[in-house]
Amino acid sequence: YGPSDVRHRPRPSGPRSGLYKDVDPTKEYLNWLTANPAAASSINPVEVVNVETLTIREISAFIKRQPAKVAYFDCISTIDNVKLGTEWYYIACKDCQTKLNHGPTTLMCPKCCNENATAVTNYRVEMFVYDNEEQCTLIIFGDSGKELTGRKATELIDIYAEENGGEWVEVEVPLPQCFIDTIVQTNKFRIKVAHFNFTSNKVSLTVTKIVSPAVLPPKNHPLNMPVMPISSSQNNPATSEVDGSVVPESSSGGSPYANNHPSSAIDDQKKPKRIMRNG
Repeated sequence: YGPSDVRHRPRPSGPRSGLYKDVDPTKEYLNWLTANPAAASSINPVEVVNVETLTIREISAFIKRQPAKVAYFDCISTIDNVKLGTEWYYIACKDCQTKLNHGPTTLMCPKCCNENATAVTNYRVEMFVYDNEEQCTLIIFGDSGKELTGRKATELIDIYAEENGGEWVEVEVPLPQCFIDTIVQTNKFRIKVAHFNFTSNKVSLTVTKIVSPAVLPPKNHPLNMPVMPISSSQNNPATSEVDGSVVPESSSGGSPYANNHPSSAIDDQKKPKRIMRNG
């Protein structure tokens, strides 16, 4: 786990807390999933054999113009930040991975209709990512969290429990440092577009798999862009090297999460560390 300023960072309070709770894509998604258990069907292998790689903007366009249907895409993007202040795991049914409900004495699965379901701990982490054009929220579920960090959610909770008394206690488990260490990583993510995405006004995409590490492709320039003359700085090798290391900004002026999101893992004071880590 990370330094104390990350582990014990307080949650936003007052009006801010209510505001972020209202727009929390994870809570919205899980509430919808609980109300529509039939929609949580298993992945059809035929659907994911030939997966097209799209940008964030192209996936958003697909959601806007297509009728509601389940689809899978790959998307190459860079992790800009990780959301703090929300639980990074949930208790799921061992058989169908649906979030369990608390009964009088047991945990109940709304999908399996099992009033004494066997529980497992699953990842549910919100990450802010960007590519050359846009930015969005990715929700890391289940095995994709293990693929990203190399550990199961249960292992990380056990480690925290051992460090704090040796037992699972009814306290909030802070976000593990291994998730914060993924910031600035670029990966190819397998994205599931579900019926939920067609009714939400916020682009938050579910990740079902970390396909592989990746590199952002070159930014596509408009075909009618005029040819610019070579400036003096382009003839200067030192200046060219600095210019080439700058991450392309998104169409909305760059990712705002590190600077403006009060519950993210990076703030203005820590931003230089990202630049150093990125080389």
